[in-house]
Amino acid sequence: MALSTKGQGQSGSQARFLGDDDGSTSVWNRVFSGVTQKIHAAEGEPNPSNARTGSDGDQKGEAEKRSEPTSGKVAQASRRAQSPVRPFPPASDDAAKAAVGKDEQPDQVIKVGVNDRVTMHVSGLPLADALRMLSEPTRRNIVLADGVTGTVTASLYNVTFDEALQAMLASNKLGYRTKGDFVYVLPLEDIAKLMEAERSIVTKVISLTYVNAASAKALVEPMVSNAGKISVTPPSAAGLGGAAGPGDTKGDAYAAADTLIVTDYAERVAEIEKVLKQLDTHPRQVLVEATIMRATLNEDNALGIDFTTVGGIDFTQLSSASPAAQSITTGDTPAAMLQETTWTTRTDFNSGVPNGGFTFGIIDDQVGVFIRALEQITDTDVLANPKVLALDKQSGQVIVGQRDGYLTTTITETTAVQKVEFLETGTLLSFRPFIGDDGYVRMEIHPKDSTGGLTDANLPFEHTTEVTTNVLVKDGRTILIGGLFREVTTANRGQVPGLGNIPIAGALFRRTRDTTVREEVIILLTVHVLKGEPEAAASAELKEDTERFRVGMRQGLQWFGRDLLAQMHYRWALEHLQRGNISMALWDADLAIHNQPRHIEAAKLKEKLLGKRNWEEDASVIRTYVRDRVAEEEGIEAPPWGRPAPPCVIPEGLQGPAGLEEDQEGGGARGDTGTEGDSGGTGKTGGEPGDRTVALPDPDGRVP
Repeated sequence: MALSTKGQGQSGSQARFLGDDDGSTSVWNRVFSGVTQKIHAAEGEPNPSNARTGSDGDQKGEAEKRSEPTSGKVAQASRRAQSPVRPFPPASDDAAKAAVGKDEQPDQVIKVGVNDRVTMHVSGLPLADALRMLSEPTRRNIVLADGVTGTVTASLYNVTFDEALQAMLASNKLGYRTKGDFVYVLPLEDIAKLMEAERSIVTKVISLTYVNAASAKALVEPMVSNAGKISVTPPSAAGLGGAAGPGDTKGDAYAAADTLIVTDYAERVAEIEKVLKQLDTHPRQVLVEATIMRATLNEDNALGIDFTTVGGIDFTQLSSASPAAQSITTGDTPAAMLQETTWTTRTDFNSGVPNGGFTFGIIDDQVGVFIRALEQITDTDVLANPKVLALDKQSGQVIVGQRDGYLTTTITETTAVQKVEFLETGTLLSFRPFIGDDGYVRMEIHPKDSTGGLTDANLPFEHTTEVTTNVLVKDGRTILIGGLFREVTTANRGQVPGLGNIPIAGALFRRTRDTTVREEVIILLTVHVLKGEPEAAASAELKEDTERFRVGMRQGLQWFGRDLLAQMHYRWALEHLQRGNISMALWDADLAIHNQPRHIEAAKLKEKLLGKRNWEEDASVIRTYVRDRVAEEEGIEAPPWGRPAPPCVIPEGLQGPAGLEEDQEGGGARGDTGTEGDSGGTGKTGGEPGDRTVALPDPDGRVP
């Protein structure tokens, strides 16, 4: 049954079912009546509708006549009117007149087959009529909003009801909504407003593990609708505060995981949560190893020949001194010899030759000759191999070296301020990795190896090998990121002018020193992206290796050291225990504790062997104060550290602090009466005070 809306002249968008007998003539009845009148007039037959002006009986007769089959165009019009797929006639008189000449108009056909498959061939058909023709055979309740108009021109073959309806409405910029058994046709703007009004706003708390809240908010904020908002937890403090530690520990800062509070429509919140799950993933890590090798070769060759010759006087008269003929030092010429003719010839080339090497000397009366030769080679190799692990896109740094402090002074017009600064030398590796999905890692890296110190004037100096670069490295590969080869050759010659240039003999009058410094630097980089379990197993094995290293170093100590003796006795105690020799195990455990009283493992072993624990009373009222208060609240009666549990059981017959209480009447002990004493014990007849004993705990904490 089809639904139609009233015209714009009526208030509201009320709808009524076509064909209902509500006392008014339906549009369909008027159109059908006009069509039949035209047909009967053309055939020369009386109009059946005129019979309605007669009596009830005549009207019934005319109705029976109309129900009988007719011939020609009247019968054809009647069958077409009764067809479930007939087109709806126009709703106005002009349209009804136009329908009389429908033979000249194109056929408006909407057929519905099996499973509500629709075939439609319409052209310029009003939207209301098209919807009515689609509604009736499919038995769908379609409500057209007030003021909605349009035309439909379409040829559809074997489509579903929803597809046909969507096609008819889309060409007119309309849409529909289904609610219960009704299909409401509305403008798209109205549908959007209705959907917006019906959407519910929800709030959800989304916790993050790896990505911080501020970054996550910046990524998902474009997904929020105009009605939504996102709140984040405050960021955590950045940095560790340097060598002095953080100045403010921010004790009241938010300590839980980073969290987003998203308020928006339910579907938007679900989409945001889905995106955040994809973003908040386990970050990858990269292990970086830098190898810095610096090789330095110093080669120093020196040769010098010195000779000293005197005439008119000898070395003895000059009070000369010579350290084992390695050189000679002459003294002053005696005053008496100044009247005589004396002369000397001397060279001093050996002073330019470093100490060491080969020395030959000969002294004879007035002549001294000394030869010194040195070949000195210094080969220095420095290998630095730092390793550090860092997260993707996070900076990492490792420093192994020393800091030398020095003073700097800043002088102004009125003050002079001194400040302590530090020169850092050693091996340093700073980097930041960027891990790619193609197996490559981009590295911003700065390896450095340096030596240095302070001069006598307290000024810093440094010899450094470093490189700063941005490279691309394949996972697990080693590449060369820097290198240097430098060679400095120095040839130094000192000679007697003219004589030093004489071939062969000129060597007696000159000194030579050749120095070559060759330096080679190689910097290698190895990058490995961690995969998880293999690296964890390797790290655990490395930890075991460090323990083996520590134990090996301790085994090299003197055997009679107290700590080493304690270790030996503890090991023997375990061996005795494994063989079932409890007494010897206890013996060696005691010796281990004797040599090293703080040997915790030996103390635990002794407790297990004895089944009890050593203890002593602290005689303090404050040490266990907090623990005692907690024990009282939780109902714990066991004393701490294995001490015996109070109260001790007082034997029968012991009454009062002194053991006896005199009976005021009979002078006997209250215990003789069999009544209960003040201490809670039960009286016992007979016995003397000397026969009563108190069972106290033994030193091991047991009560007999």
